[in-house]
Amino acid sequence: MTKVLVIGSGGAGLSAALEATRHGADVIVLEAGDQVGGATARAGGVVYAAGTDVQRQAGVDDDIDELVAYYMTLTHHQLEPRLLRTSAEGTREAITWLAELGITWDPARLYVAGLETRPRGHLPTGDTGGLGPAGGAMIVNALLTAVTAAGVPVRTSTRATALLRDDTGRVTGVETATGERIVADAVVLATGGFGASAEMIARYWPDAAQHADWQWYLGPDTNVGDGITMALDAGGVVVDVNQGVLMETPNFGRINEGFGPPWLVFVNEEGRRFINELDTYCVLGYSINRQPGAHCFAVFDEAAVIGAEKEEAGSTVDPYGLGIDLHSNWTGSTLRAQISAGKVKRGATLAELAAATGIDPVALETTVEQWNADVERGRDSAFEKPAKQLLPIATAPFYAAEIRPAIVGMTFTGLRSDHESRLLDRAGRAIPGLFAAGEITGGLQGQVYAGGGTSIGNAVAFGRIAGRVAATDGAA
Repeated sequence: MTKVLVIGSGGAGLSAALEATRHGADVIVLEAGDQVGGATARAGGVVYAAGTDVQRQAGVDDDIDELVAYYMTLTHHQLEPRLLRTSAEGTREAITWLAELGITWDPARLYVAGLETRPRGHLPTGDTGGLGPAGGAMIVNALLTAVTAAGVPVRTSTRATALLRDDTGRVTGVETATGERIVADAVVLATGGFGASAEMIARYWPDAAQHADWQWYLGPDTNVGDGITMALDAGGVVVDVNQGVLMETPNFGRINEGFGPPWLVFVNEEGRRFINELDTYCVLGYSINRQPGAHCFAVFDEAAVIGAEKEEAGSTVDPYGLGIDLHSNWTGSTLRAQISAGKVKRGATLAELAAATGIDPVALETTVEQWNADVERGRDSAFEKPAKQLLPIATAPFYAAEIRPAIVGMTFTGLRSDHESRLLDRAGRAIPGLFAAGEITGGLQGQVYAGGGTSIGNAVAFGRIAGRVAATDGAA
């Protein structure tokens, strides 16, 4: 019987393990952390997919070709269409496959999860199994239940540190941190990204590394890129350097914020607005990073703070009901504390505020004048922010909080692989016995995140492929 080792127990790893065992392999899962789930268990669980039965039930006309075209346009045709098509087809199949494992997809909860014009964000319903707060844990629990029922052992607190290879270069197993050597016919790397490693970020993601003094990571602390290191030693190659999801923060604390309030106005050092402040996190951090100094300022006034004090719940944080543990940076009590601490700058006039922040004073006054005129007319003439709850910046004192894209959401830099999840060397040849899926792989994202749920969709789709191919490859 073919023996397959799966390294990592997130969405990709558990999908690989289940498919491998269903294709006749003897499977073991190794997990570095003390709990299964990886980054998937911490996520909202959205799966970004097109052409699904769920969409059809909701009356949404969509298909794989439309999704691939969207990806290619968004990434300026820098990605391989075959990989994207494999992902799109696999993600569509994953919706049905996960439903067979107990996940429910409500057509009424479909939503626009990126920059697309039709809803592709599929929100799961199910049992979290105590593995996390939201939909990602539901997916992990469904996968883990099936993996356990199939008799697959999952060893937690077991970190793989090196790949074993024979004289031909074929991967034959792993060595763990304790020195244990586990042999196998094939190895699937599903160790996640490297968001928890400052060293890896400095090496592979300079646009993020510049915010190191503010930086923190949403994923598990076990995601340090060790899978990438092991694969490089075996001849693998890294692609898509300097890419990933950075999310904005005023650095008031390690607050995971989904969406900010509509009354914030973002201006750069030149005093100019540059984006709809309510735009999706898929692009917001990226846009801030492109501004002078790779930062911006959120400008508001005393009336906004008073309004925030009356609405401490932060109702704008989770408008799609993702269920993640989200909080607001912009409650009244938080703002008063940060104003007193000097983290939020204050000015009796806009000119004073500009002097305190280094913003161009004339441009700031012009921008605020235009903003106030737009609020009065009920229409954002520049960036078309929805008119609901827009507030003028007119009541002194005036405030500004520096914003940087410093929260690491996920890393896109990863290992080069093909449409069968085989890891490739620099010459484009498959490394025998070595496969990968999930955030550890590159080639599936661009500079801008296509939409919420593409990461989990890719993980499950390519995890299934990796498990299936590893089981049959190892038997060859």
